[in-house]
Amino acid sequence: MPSFQITSRVSASLPYVWSKFDQNLLAKLAPPFPIARIIQFDGCQVNDKVCIELDFLLYRTRWYSVISSFKADASSYVFVDEGTKVPFGIKAWRHEHRIESIDDKTSVIEDKISFQTNFKLLDCLLFPLIWGMIAYRIPLYKKYLHQPA
Repeated sequence: MPSFQITSRVSASLPYVWSKFDQNLLAKLAPPFPIARIIQFDGCQVNDKVCIELDFLLYRTRWYSVISSFKADASSYVFVDEGTKVPFGIKAWRHEHRIESIDDKTSVIEDKISFQTNFKLLDCLLFPLIWGMIAYRIPLYKKYLHQPA
């Protein structure tokens, strides 16, 4: 199963970063293409659902996920979204979001992705596209999660 991890360091406290993990941030993190429209966003707690419509101009499809786990303590928040109905032949999708405190002014966001299709070739073709979509978030996290002084 292909997997990777992207780490982003932001100049903000853990409580501040967590307070911004909402539908507005999700919309800002979407790459310019395909055009993404959030249909449903219940939140980041267990059993919350997310549905995103992806518009490829000549073709539209929807991506459905459910939050399967959530943990929080004084130094981190961790939640996992798992695809329930995912396009492009993806039969398994898991995205672990981990937000950890480094100190009172710095946090790290880790996006851990694993996915699988029915075909190894398709896994190989999708890997750089999915990696790019997640790596695209790094400067956006820094921009939208920077805590004012």
